[in-house]
Formats: sequence, C-alpha cells, structure tokens
Amino acid sequence: MLIIFASRTGNVRRFVNKAAELSVLGLRTCELPEILSFQQAHLVTYTDPMGAIPPMVKSFLEQHHRKILSVSGSGNRNWGRDFAAAVDKIHQQYGIPINLKFELSGTLNEIQTFIDYINNKSEPIETNLRILKFQTDSCATCATVAGALDNYGIPYRDINPFDHPDLAAQYRVRSVPTVIVIEGEREILRMVGYKPEIIEQIHGLIKTGIQP
Repeated sequence: MLIIFASRTGNVRRFVNKAAELSVLGLRTCELPEILSFQQAHLVTYTDPMGAIPPMVKSFLEQHHRKILSVSGSGNRNWGRDFAAAVDKIHQQYGIPINLKFELSGTLNEIQTFIDYINNKSEPIETNLRILKFQTDSCATCATVAGALDNYGIPYRDINPFDHPDLAAQYRVRSVPTVIVIEGEREILRMVGYKPEIIEQIHGLIKTGIQP
C-alpha cells in the first residue's frame, strides 16, 4: 500500500517513515510534490496557518481524490480548533474518510493506530457505556478533546450546557470540557479539561470492559 504525504517541518515525514518501518506489510511512501503512478493510496498532510489545506495537497486532491482511501494529519494542539484542521476540511470537501489526527510527529500508539487502520484491523467500538461530552462552540480545548476521542473511535454525545442547563445541573458540570462515562445510572469516570491519560483510560475501559 502506498502512503502519499506532504511535510513542511519534517513531522509528517518522521511519522510516515516510522509507520513504514513498523508495518509488516511493507508500506511504500511518496512525498509530494512527487507523484508516483498509483491506483489507491492513503494521504498524510500537515495543516497550514488558520487551519488551511496546503496548496500542493489541494492541487493533488483536485486530480486524485477519488483514489485516496483515508486522510491523516499532523498538527499542534496549541492551535485549538485549528489542530490538524486540514484533515477535517479534506473530509468535508472530498468525502475522504479520516484515519487519524496526531500531534507533531505522533506517538508510537498513534502510529500503530494509523497502521491498524490501513491494515483493516480497526473495528467500530460497540459499548453499553454512555459517554457525555459537555462543550461549547467557542471552547478551543473542547475541540482538542473531540479530536482525541475521535482518533480512538470513542462514541460520545455532545452537550452544550447553555442549551441544556438541566443536564449540566444533573451531572454537576461546572466547566467545559467535561467528559463523563456512565454505566447504567452510575458515573464511573470523569475528565475535566484535556488529559490524554484519561482519554486512553476511557478507550481501554470501552475495549476491555474493565471498570476503573
């Protein structure tokens, strides 16, 4: 399988090279603006300022978007809502499925998640747990939390506490973002703010069914 990528600072290049090194399927790579002849490929990109799609990526997609199986992207969480925003825009404009959004050159866990998706090993998560994410549209950290949950395929319900003050009161939500994991009628886990280790704990909870 071919990985086509664009890298400005070297973060995407390091991510892709590590994925190719770790994959047992022998991933091939091609860095834009070079384009190899191909039938299908996965795309990895960076994001330009203001959350824009890089021009050379946009030019490439105008000709080849129908052959792209997924899009992933690097970003900086300090950018808030613009974190890896090119991935979202490519998904919206071209209908390409999102594989992964990762920070800088990615962690080993993120690289493995990327590889598993390409290897068709990722499966939809089914759970009897309910995950509520209290957020507002103007909250940059809320967007970061959403991206992290989405990267792990964690299903959740978005709730704006200003639109649903009754639910905010019921669950004692005093700030956003707040993520609450509920089993039946019992709260089993809560995250206030963005804590990557708690996101991983939620993912593990859903995958294994082990309660904290």
